[in-house]
Amino acid sequence: MNATEPDLSARWKRFAETHWGREPAAVPFAPGLGPEQMYGVVAASCAPPVEHAAGVRFATAAQGRLRDAGALLPGRDDPDPDAYRDRLTRQLARSGWLLSVRQPLWRDFGLWAHVRDLVSGLWRAVGWPTLPVTTELALGEHCTGRDAPAPRPGSFALTWVLAGTMTVRLWPEHTGTEYQLAAGTGDLLYWPAGCRHLDHYLDRCTTLRIVVPARRAAALTHVRGLLADRMQENPAYAGAPGVLPFPPPAGPDGEIDAAGPVSGTARLFAELAAAPGTARELRVSWAARRSAAGLEPAPPPRPAVTLAPGLRVRASAELFRIPDGPGRAVWAANGHTLAMEGAGPERVRNRLRPGEALTIRELGRSSRMPAETLIPLLSDLHRIRAIELVDGDGVA
Repeated sequence: MNATEPDLSARWKRFAETHWGREPAAVPFAPGLGPEQMYGVVAASCAPPVEHAAGVRFATAAQGRLRDAGALLPGRDDPDPDAYRDRLTRQLARSGWLLSVRQPLWRDFGLWAHVRDLVSGLWRAVGWPTLPVTTELALGEHCTGRDAPAPRPGSFALTWVLAGTMTVRLWPEHTGTEYQLAAGTGDLLYWPAGCRHLDHYLDRCTTLRIVVPARRAAALTHVRGLLADRMQENPAYAGAPGVLPFPPPAGPDGEIDAAGPVSGTARLFAELAAAPGTARELRVSWAARRSAAGLEPAPPPRPAVTLAPGLRVRASAELFRIPDGPGRAVWAANGHTLAMEGAGPERVRNRLRPGEALTIRELGRSSRMPAETLIPLLSDLHRIRAIELVDGDGVA
């Protein structure tokens, strides 16, 4: 970040007091990011094969969204955003265009961590998201974001203009008011939940948008997905017949149970929803989400390295902790979790500080953990980037 952490926290505090939960606003709020940093993950997301094709959208002002943008996506001959824009200007005969990518940040840990730290300042002021937030990067040139305003405005949005200019038309629910906000490089656009919006990307525009679910109904998709995964793993769910006779057979009391497989599925769903394991899994996923400031998916763990007693380490991320039963806890850092048991790991956690470097041997003495249990623990912490090697990690 360009600003120091206290400065950033103070800016978010002023923002929350002035704008949060009120009307849409455009305010100066440089995020400390440039379009070049974002372009790398955009290009990686578009590289063939496009692994997450559902998250890549390309449209032109004349034709609308293209199902297969092909060579109109960034390629090897587009080393930076300016080169890409110049090529499209020639290729599209100056027709407007828009490229957007959802959830690309996991490809670059440094960029992901920067955005995580940026939005954490706001969450500390207003509360932490309980559901995953969506990030979207967009590059546009004289093009409207969609043909019509977003139909279900159950989220609030933060949009940073990293380069160029844009305007947004907004229609808050339950009012006849229409807003039009204009923003340039270094500005932040904000609107609360309940606003339909229509984006217009103007000259050489690059944006970063954070969208946060703000209504209880949004939790349904998250919980339903978790329970569906558990049901697929449950033997009771397997083998249900796909067809039933008609007329359906009746029981001794004459009652018809034609939908037995369906009602059985409903009972299993209810049982799993009430199971202690489901509550624990929701707690663990919340711990991971809290450590990621809601940004999902998180970058994958880095490769393991060989650790030796003489190496020095220090904390490099907050280790978020939640209890998990007697003598047990779940630790979370950078969107990943570790299950811990016993007093030794807690002593290690208490000794790890961002500004203090200790050798692994010193950590072993102070935590009273033998090397055969301490080193695997530190290896796991290093892989999720909760600690760093003071003498150099060699990996991002």
